[in-house]
Amino acid sequence: MLGRQQIAGIQNAVSELYKNAHDAYATLARVDYFEGQKLLVIRDNGVGMTRKDFEDKWLVLGTESKFGDGVGSQYRPEEMEVRPITGEKGIGRLAIALLGRMVLVLSRARREDGLQDLVMGLVHWGIFELPGLNLDEIEIPVKTIRGGKLPSEEECAILAAALLDCIERLTKNHLELDFSKIHSDVKAFRPDPGDLDAVLAPHDDGRLSLVGEGTGTHFIIAPSAAVLDMELASEERLRDYGFRKSLLGFYNQVFLAKPPATITASFRVWKPGVAVGEELLDPQLFFTAEEVPKVDHYFSGDVDEFGQFSGTLRVYEKTYEKLNIAWKESEGRRTDCGPFQVEFGYLMGTKSESLVEPDEFEQIFSKTQRLGGMYIYRDGVRILPYGDHSFDWLEVEKRRNLGAGYYFFSFRRMFGAVLLSRQRNGNLVEKAGREGWQQNSAYRQLREILINLLTHLAAEFFRKGGTYTEIFEQHQSELKRKSALLEKREKQVTARKKKFVEALDRFFKAVNSGFVEQEIARLRQQTNAAMQGAAAIPDQDQAAAALIRAEKIALEGVRKTREDCGVKRPTGVGFPKSLHERWDAYQTEKRRLDQEIFTPFEHEIAETLGKVAKQARIYVNQRRRLEDRLKAIQEERQQMLKQTVQQTRATADDTLNAVFDVTQRAVQDFDNAYRQIETDLGRINLDQLDEAAVERQRQQWEEQLLEIEQRHRGSLEAARDMLALLAENLKASGGVETAETMAAMDERMMALEEQADEDFEMVQLGLAVAIINHEFGAAIRNVRSNIQELGFISRGSKAIRPLYDSIRSNFEHLDGHLGLFTPLQRRLHRKAVRISGKSIHRYVNDLFSNRLERHAVTVECTESFLVATAECYPSTIYPVFINLVDNAIYWLKTIPAPRKILFAAEEGAFIVANNGPQVPDRDVAGLFERGFTRKPGGRGLGLFIARKALKKEEMDIMLDTPPPGFNVSFRITASTLRLVS
Repeated sequence: MLGRQQIAGIQNAVSELYKNAHDAYATLARVDYFEGQKLLVIRDNGVGMTRKDFEDKWLVLGTESKFGDGVGSQYRPEEMEVRPITGEKGIGRLAIALLGRMVLVLSRARREDGLQDLVMGLVHWGIFELPGLNLDEIEIPVKTIRGGKLPSEEECAILAAALLDCIERLTKNHLELDFSKIHSDVKAFRPDPGDLDAVLAPHDDGRLSLVGEGTGTHFIIAPSAAVLDMELASEERLRDYGFRKSLLGFYNQVFLAKPPATITASFRVWKPGVAVGEELLDPQLFFTAEEVPKVDHYFSGDVDEFGQFSGTLRVYEKTYEKLNIAWKESEGRRTDCGPFQVEFGYLMGTKSESLVEPDEFEQIFSKTQRLGGMYIYRDGVRILPYGDHSFDWLEVEKRRNLGAGYYFFSFRRMFGAVLLSRQRNGNLVEKAGREGWQQNSAYRQLREILINLLTHLAAEFFRKGGTYTEIFEQHQSELKRKSALLEKREKQVTARKKKFVEALDRFFKAVNSGFVEQEIARLRQQTNAAMQGAAAIPDQDQAAAALIRAEKIALEGVRKTREDCGVKRPTGVGFPKSLHERWDAYQTEKRRLDQEIFTPFEHEIAETLGKVAKQARIYVNQRRRLEDRLKAIQEERQQMLKQTVQQTRATADDTLNAVFDVTQRAVQDFDNAYRQIETDLGRINLDQLDEAAVERQRQQWEEQLLEIEQRHRGSLEAARDMLALLAENLKASGGVETAETMAAMDERMMALEEQADEDFEMVQLGLAVAIINHEFGAAIRNVRSNIQELGFISRGSKAIRPLYDSIRSNFEHLDGHLGLFTPLQRRLHRKAVRISGKSIHRYVNDLFSNRLERHAVTVECTESFLVATAECYPSTIYPVFINLVDNAIYWLKTIPAPRKILFAAEEGAFIVANNGPQVPDRDVAGLFERGFTRKPGGRGLGLFIARKALKKEEMDIMLDTPPPGFNVSFRITASTLRLVS
């Protein structure tokens, strides 16, 4: 027998192959499992094997090809650092035998003398299992392929024929043995490396292809071991990462790690009819380096060669630097296990006790339930089975069962690692089956040191009565108190509104980034490929089932994308005007997505299924298809409804309990007050008091009782009225009317507050400009008078005259700008003038010349614009052009050149256009509203004021259809505008 029983299981076998790839200086090792064909393809891009390596080492079972000093004997690429070896004694070869009965090995090596020929070999492991055979009787066919090519199907068939010849010879020589199963396996095994490469290479970016100058080793294995299907099915059924948890985190990129990783491990499962394999080892499914120090408690440090720890502990927000923990068993002797590092994070069991943000808490908590535990890495590579919480090698849960408060830690909520190296920890030896360390003194010391650390931490920092426990208890109780307040606050309007705004932000970000279109395009490609794959399945029932499954996956993808884009408006919460506009824009955009993308794609899915079924002559049971679809929708929606019902009932119970507490408190307060009066009455001798004193005492007690009764009765009546109104509305309209009324009142108040704030802001702005206008006007009058005097003086001096002309010209230009302040003093000096397009063009160029040049923007004018004139106030028309050009420059600088602004005119209207980004449909309705802006830091007043000012002069501005070559266009209507020839 091969000795493959040494391998503990499928995951251990795959892990060993990853280790071999690591030792061969691969940067990527990938397993692809084709579930329908029971085909395993294992590939890496390492330095590969030469024919000599393959025949003298890989095929010779039990050959030791790795040195004890931890450095491999094989070739190392110059650009790579030396890697410590991780595999031992050829166990990786035995792993192949565990994964399937037959294997085609392909390997192309790179050595000091360059790229080698591809070597291929075909092995059936069943031959080695037969008793009575000598190894020298078995011939393994081996062939080399030149020219950077992959072997063809015919060349693979030649190898299979050679292996069949060997089997036939063995059959004749060993009549007592049954070779029939082996014979049928070899005849059925027809791999096509070229076809596999064509399928897989696009999904690897060509990193694993052996075509051309590609190097590495590939194993094509079939049929795969039946236990693999069982493991994957069990994980899918239980959703517990039962299979992948032993392979996730193969190379340490998390715990005290120094990126980047030297190798990436991958395992993909390709289900029948699916165009893309599912990646089981996505790094995001494992813990991340950011998550470890982020959790509630964090522990990190070094254990020296005497077992003494020094490092850091953080308990909530309190950090203990230079923490030392002694291991008394050392007694001054060096440990057998050697020095090592340790790091772990610990998450509290409930959100109310945790510092971690709620969303992150859920994510990390979910990971700990599946992957929590203390891992072991040696030279960066994970050692199995450590880290699996079902293998509690530090007996954390055993101690916790004796007393959760006493020993504190839970193995599931702990995630961390012990970091070892072959050089420093050579006495730790793996078992032959690769299922952990041998139980020698080194391993026992390692466990004892770590257990000592955990029990010490629990006793000193977390157990009641511990030296530093008070800090933990204070933080814990404060977090619980804050959590209770936070839960209450979460129900308030502010928190609900904030969540709503964030949801809208996510929606518009997704829409603007093209996420929906990209996701639908991906689903379309995946669905088409899946249906085409289903059509290729020869069995009609399987093909029909695969078609329906492809449709179901596609529709679920559409539903998920649609729901990801969905935003629910919180009930009973009023919106300010700006949020109302965003909500309206969202509804418009959502309708567009439904009409233009989601619904058409759903129809397309059904049409594609019909076409594929018709072309492939596949009968699809429409009743079963419809029933499956309705059943899926019913289960999904029923679950959502149940959750809402439970939440509503819980809220009703909370309300009932609160009402009960209030009523009980009212009765109790009144009863206590009366009993106190009775007690006081028993202490007073009324015979010794005159009638006036008795009357005063009676009046005091009555007023006391009356005050308590009135106070509680008032609050109870208010609560009763609110509950009665709520009950009435629930009976009449299901609670919608009350929520809408509250929202409407909320919005009315916010609208008035916003209006007051904006009006006050506008008044302040107006006052400021009025003051500037007054001061500027006074200064201009003085300058104008002085320039006139300078003019008289300059008449008699040829030297001064040019200077005077220059000053006068520049001042007249500046004096013209003073008219922009006219609207603020319109009642005092109204003055409409004839303004030409040429003067507007010159004005804009003068004002924006620097910005236009800086951003390479050109302002083009049509002939009609240059000859157009309009009679209006300069203070009305100029600011409109200023605002439009200012906005245009801002958006134009976000696009590549050419950047253009166009001024045009026609009878009754100016036109201002640019070739910047289009105005999104959702923004059209609110473009001229007060406060609307997409510019960071913008106030949203420009277009609002422009339209308001224009309308007062019987003019208007609106978004227009842009002329050819432009994306945005505004039309300024003016009844006085004329085109002068």
